[in-house]
Amino acid sequence: MANLRIFVSYSHADTKQKDRLLKHLTPLESSVDFDVWDDQRIQPGDKWEPAIENALADASVAVLLISADFLGSEFIRHKELPTMLQRRASEDMRLYPVLAKPCAWQAVPWIQATQLRPVAAKPVWRSGGRYADDELARIALELYAILQLAIHVRDAAGEAARQKAEQEKREIEKKIADEISKSPPVENAFAKTMRGSTEGQKNSVEHLNSDFDREQAQKIYEEIAADHQKVAAERSQILQELQTKVFAIMQDVTVDKSKLRKADFSKWDEYLRS
Repeated sequence: MANLRIFVSYSHADTKQKDRLLKHLTPLESSVDFDVWDDQRIQPGDKWEPAIENALADASVAVLLISADFLGSEFIRHKELPTMLQRRASEDMRLYPVLAKPCAWQAVPWIQATQLRPVAAKPVWRSGGRYADDELARIALELYAILQLAIHVRDAAGEAARQKAEQEKREIEKKIADEISKSPPVENAFAKTMRGSTEGQKNSVEHLNSDFDREQAQKIYEEIAADHQKVAAERSQILQELQTKVFAIMQDVTVDKSKLRKADFSKWDEYLRS
């Protein structure tokens, strides 16, 4: 059977953000048969509009990188979105909007009616992009589950089995979305770790301003480095715990369970540690 396709809809002003998202989807390729399509796949000399239409027609999931540039794009609003919304209405396509940058998305009715990521509608690239990789890891994990569930529905034999698989898919997607929503915000680890050392570092810096001490400067550097290591470890732990919960939910799906338990879990562990 043909691979599933993820169609990435984005503004060219957000190309760097789109490319970073694709990096996070790369670990999924060894676990799920899928194809990611964006308009950079169009070859020189090809007619770009028919190429986009054909890619949309073949896609099972559409990831939309929401930003002011995205919402202001004439082509997206008048060409891509009507097709995606029509296919979503027929339950033939899963829309997955990702709030990339701050924008007035609340004024767009179709976004209001769709579950938006990240949780609490916090833009992925907030705080100077400090939390972008953490949020993209969560997004990649949820997309992994969505793709596995889509395979489950696609491979169901017979209409009755397909309807049962579709109902199971909706229920499991909701469970996974709930787990992601309950997972601690990645900001918490950063704030908790840094709060205890800020005052001590402030006092040390004030001391340096009055009487420079090379040993004290080295001590401050070591404290900052240790704080960053602790932050990284705590954020990784948050993602690993979320991964464990999502994989536990996915064990109920009739897919290749041995592969799901062993190879996929190992690859995700390696991904989250990198």
